[in-house]
Amino acid sequence: MMNYRSPSRIVFEACNIIFMILFSASILIPFFNVLAISVSDAKAVREGVVGLWPVGFQLDAYKQLISNSMFMRSLLNTVFLTVINTSLVILFSLSSAYALASKNLVGRTPIFYYFLITMFFNGGLVPTYLLVTNLGLYNTYGALIFPSVVSIFYIIVFKNVIGQLPKELLECAEIDGAGDFKILFRIVLPLVLPMTMAFIIFSAVNYWNEWFSVMIYTRDQHLWTLQYQLRDLLISSSLNKELDSLRNMREVDPRNLKMAALMTTVLPIIAIYPFVQKYFIHGQLVGAVKG
Repeated sequence: MMNYRSPSRIVFEACNIIFMILFSASILIPFFNVLAISVSDAKAVREGVVGLWPVGFQLDAYKQLISNSMFMRSLLNTVFLTVINTSLVILFSLSSAYALASKNLVGRTPIFYYFLITMFFNGGLVPTYLLVTNLGLYNTYGALIFPSVVSIFYIIVFKNVIGQLPKELLECAEIDGAGDFKILFRIVLPLVLPMTMAFIIFSAVNYWNEWFSVMIYTRDQHLWTLQYQLRDLLISSSLNKELDSLRNMREVDPRNLKMAALMTTVLPIIAIYPFVQKYFIHGQLVGAVKG
């Protein structure tokens, strides 16, 4: 028997398909245009004839970016800060959630509400800036790491998920002599792995795109991240004096460099996402049910 679909349902599905096509086009068209400009001939870029397909083909813009020491330093800074910050925020969140979910923690309810209050109220930018400065972290990597390694939202979600795990499983591990760290990393972590991977993706993308903290807490260009370097490039129309000396206007147009830098910041996340998408989707479903 054929499934009956009412006229209103057909209209809804048609509108939904049209909307998704338009929405996808609004994302893909600019992306392919940026990619095409980054690898097109400089003359075609200056004449404005590059659309969704490259006109000519050259990788000189990418070669100049790779040969620029400050740009590569910003790339390494971004990778370093993304890995360190993501690892710390997941470690602290998971450990705190495990402790708050344990009935053996004395005063866990007041501690939980104390954490919860900080999720809605904080000192603001100026007190945070003063604290970072007084601790001697200004213009150091510490200013880009420590202020953002605690996520109350992650702690709450992890606590709810861990609280739904079978208590008998954890009690059996305790009877067998397992300590808290062994229970956390050998038993709890594998059970909440989809949720953990989803949070890793959220955190990695967030830290990869970080630029505001760099603007507030640093003045040393050697501490710049890729996004802040890109911001400087797009605003000033040049990466720095070193890059200006490398640029040959007959071979590379400034727009080639800008679009190549933009693609360099986007492509790593795009390349990694397909491999972790299954954890991302499953983690969202687990959080929706358990939270």
